[in-house]
Amino acid sequence: MPLSRYTLPTLLLLSLLLFGGCARIIDVQSAYDPDIQFKHYQTFAWYQAEVPRQPVGVGPNFNPLLDMRIKEAIASELVKEGITPAISNPGLLVAYDIAVDPKLAPAAIGDDVGPGFAYGYSYWYGYRYRYDFSDIPDYKSIDKYSPGTLVIDLIDASTNELVWRSAATANLNPTQIEETRINVIVANIMSQYPPVPDSVY
Repeated sequence: MPLSRYTLPTLLLLSLLLFGGCARIIDVQSAYDPDIQFKHYQTFAWYQAEVPRQPVGVGPNFNPLLDMRIKEAIASELVKEGITPAISNPGLLVAYDIAVDPKLAPAAIGDDVGPGFAYGYSYWYGYRYRYDFSDIPDYKSIDKYSPGTLVIDLIDASTNELVWRSAATANLNPTQIEETRINVIVANIMSQYPPVPDSVY
């Protein structure tokens, strides 16, 4: 039976409501150092990764394609803000992490990661975050976020201090490659940059 003229608008309205509902489930929260003039940052590079030392049989396996997709999405959003990649002397260093189920974590980390960072997908990637986060209000380590939360950190390259952090509670599965979903999550996170107070200077 063909759709009536009343049924089609109803279906379209339901679709829009469902889509809007899905978009809203990405809860984004940000924190930043209020003493930083973010407009001064013009270039970025990736926070240096060390050699991975993933515990055998523990945690999600490193996925180069997922890493590439997330980095591409972050870089795209930064470029939109006029912050371009730099081979040398970047203003910002970029790091990210994905909170994972604590049940997947090994019994102890030891000295493999810096203090305050704890268990996350990047622990198994081999990233060893050792930047200062003391100027970020209400900072919490990655294991304090719900599993599937994507966290993006911007670090001042000259001081090695975390200046901005934003996290999306979005149930991101680190074992899957969902390019469209990754782009949406990252876009939601990066929409918080630069912080609003700085943008009115």
